[in-house]
Amino acid sequence: MEVNFLQNYYNPMPNQAPPQYGGYSYNQRVYPPSPPPKPPIDPKEQLRRTEMSKLRRISNGLGFFVLAYHFAMYGIVIVVEIFFLLFSIDVSSDSTAEYLLDIAASVGASLIPGVAYLLITRRRRTPFFKKGRVGLTTLIPVTLICMAVAMLANAAADLFIQELDFFGIQNHLSMTADSTLSPFQIVLYVIAVAIVPAFAEEFGFRGIIMGRLRQYGDAFAIVASAIMFSAMHANTTQIVFTFFLGLLFGYVDCLTDSIIPSIVGHFLNNFYAVIFDVLQNQTNIDMSLFYILYLGVVVVFCLGGLLSYIYLTKRDKGFMRLSDRDRSEYPNVHVLTFKEKVNTFIKNPGVIISLVSFLMLTINYLLPENFWTDIFKALRG
Repeated sequence: MEVNFLQNYYNPMPNQAPPQYGGYSYNQRVYPPSPPPKPPIDPKEQLRRTEMSKLRRISNGLGFFVLAYHFAMYGIVIVVEIFFLLFSIDVSSDSTAEYLLDIAASVGASLIPGVAYLLITRRRRTPFFKKGRVGLTTLIPVTLICMAVAMLANAAADLFIQELDFFGIQNHLSMTADSTLSPFQIVLYVIAVAIVPAFAEEFGFRGIIMGRLRQYGDAFAIVASAIMFSAMHANTTQIVFTFFLGLLFGYVDCLTDSIIPSIVGHFLNNFYAVIFDVLQNQTNIDMSLFYILYLGVVVVFCLGGLLSYIYLTKRDKGFMRLSDRDRSEYPNVHVLTFKEKVNTFIKNPGVIISLVSFLMLTINYLLPENFWTDIFKALRG
């Protein structure tokens, strides 16, 4: 009986309250079972997530950089036009003022956002500025290859424009010189169209954008910079042509690890277009002779590019190949797949806003010249 009494005392019945001593209960409280511990994250998966997050942050900044690049150009145009108006100069009827305006816009649009981006990201220089010199035995054949591919890209762009014309879609953006230019104005035309854009655009797109993305692989960096380079031009006259040129310029820069080849190739391509534009509009040249000269230059560049390719591959069989393997400066280059890199680059606010803005501008250039004027008149009643 004594044993039973002790058992009942320390183990009361369900309806019997346990004895209390000093506010403490001898009845042990039952807690719910703790959840099983989560399995540790695979180090490779953790590295993949880290690299994806870093790429998304970098891409977002580059997207806003391109947007700032483009709209800085418009801002500078407005400021310079106001300056010219103070001196009663009409830019639309004065070719000298127009070319000076283009030079100021190109230089400012490149330097202001570019320097700001480098300061914000605390980068003194981009990877392409490490190697500033390329030997002539490499630079000349690489440039000829650039010009040969540019000829083919130009043909593809013309075909694209003809297809748009077939459906009644025309780009009203004018890209030809006036019919009466003085020698000084022709020099300004060359500077504004051939020299300044070669430095400004290559600094922005091959220097900053592609240079910043090379840590994720040359092929990805080339494609990403070409997409933004093409979209930034925002008109159907150039959008196809500049995409192929963007791929080409990025490719030769990665081959030589220098930005010099793309600057030279960009200059020669634009200079070639300027010379034939001036020849067609400033002289009384017979059109049959003009087209013979035009086709002759195209053939010379294509043959030069083919022979240059043969020369470079004979000199070094691996020169024309891009490889991200065994690159100690980019140890995590293969953590993400190419598809993951492209998706991460595009799917962020900076790049999406930039691409949508450029698409709207491209559509605007396809509208009739008086489209918005007619809309405003209709709204006024």
